[in-house]
Amino acid sequence: MSAAASRTIALPHCRVSYAEYGAGDGIPVLYCHGVPGTHLEGEAFDAAGIAAGIRVVAVDRPGMAESSLPAGDRVADWVGTVAALADRLGLGRFGVVGVSGGGPFALAVAAGLPGRVTGVALISAPAPFGEQAEAADLDPAARRRRRGLNVLRRAPFLVHPMAMEMSLVIRRRKGVAGLVAQMADVDRERIEGDPELAGKLEANLRRSFEQGSRGFATDIRLVFTREWGFRLSDVTVPVQVWHGEADGNVPAADARRLAAALPDARLHLVPGAGHLLFVDRPADILGSLEIGRAP
Repeated sequence: MSAAASRTIALPHCRVSYAEYGAGDGIPVLYCHGVPGTHLEGEAFDAAGIAAGIRVVAVDRPGMAESSLPAGDRVADWVGTVAALADRLGLGRFGVVGVSGGGPFALAVAAGLPGRVTGVALISAPAPFGEQAEAADLDPAARRRRRGLNVLRRAPFLVHPMAMEMSLVIRRRKGVAGLVAQMADVDRERIEGDPELAGKLEANLRRSFEQGSRGFATDIRLVFTREWGFRLSDVTVPVQVWHGEADGNVPAADARRLAAALPDARLHLVPGAGHLLFVDRPADILGSLEIGRAP
């Protein structure tokens, strides 16, 4: 999550910012950032991308970094923007990686562009409403998060004030530290023991709110309060489902349910790993797509 310079492309219906990592002339993989998040997360795949001959194109969704609002009404509405951007960048066929809240967008691209997407890797991604675990099967922290999401589904008008509050928290001195304190032990200890990672995480979060809170609110609304606009059965390409068993943000039960519902999925559960799995296992994740160049 470095401060790599982003680029901006004006499409007919919007402005999109993105950054590239990995091998510039490599096999393309589209990166879908978390919620909140930006293209800065793509730096986690830079070295692994270079080694594997993979070009990682990390794209900012509406309202994040320099990408413009408004967005569509469903997760699936982002597919048209991705297709237009891929055309402008000369990407014929490409893989897709989606981390956390970016997972649903990665699946939407695969469902909407089956002739262009070669495979998907999901990391720490949530399942849709109908595929999520029962609250009784979750640990206390996950149950609290689930209750909060259920409130937003019943009262989606609360999303915007919640997003505004998050924006204020991020902008406060030591505000990011307060968010880190709410993460699972494995993630909190990982961040507290790595000042460089902590700085990159803070830069990514702050960048995601540079335009205000509307981009974050949009992602929350689309991912957690509405139908995504496609069915998991529509995703016919191979999907690698990666998840840390100690993830405190998205329960591992979601990964199991995603893998069970997707037509062609392989589940990779990592013992002891948390929500920052993508930071520590980028080479394995890219390798699971089976599209890189042989050494």
